[in-house]
Amino acid sequence: MASDKISSILNQIGNELSQDKEYPLNGTFLYAEAASNVVGTSIFKDLGDHLLFRSSTRITDYLILDLWEAAPAGRRWVTMQYWIEDGKFTASFTYPEELDPEETERDRRARILQQRYGNKRIVYRPL
Repeated sequence: MASDKISSILNQIGNELSQDKEYPLNGTFLYAEAASNVVGTSIFKDLGDHLLFRSSTRITDYLILDLWEAAPAGRRWVTMQYWIEDGKFTASFTYPEELDPEETERDRRARILQQRYGNKRIVYRPL
């Protein structure tokens, strides 16, 4: 069953995100865009007065691609928002017909972060 596989992968994504022991899992927000063999992932930790950007792992990216491929071919999403609060995850998806074709991935991510967190400062760790 596709929905069982999707649920399993969503749980695996949460388990992979929990491997980042440097910061609490609660308040983790993942934004991803996917297509066939392509994924862009941004992870943010809500640390109260700011968001901390965290790099995605290869495992997380592969799980997101698996999740995209598990969706029915005629109903594959383009963007996913995945957040963890109080030990539980919530995921939402955006489909091609719901997107503004003029908006870039960077613009979409910025808009979603603005909607979700307002003007909260984003800190990117040094390379």
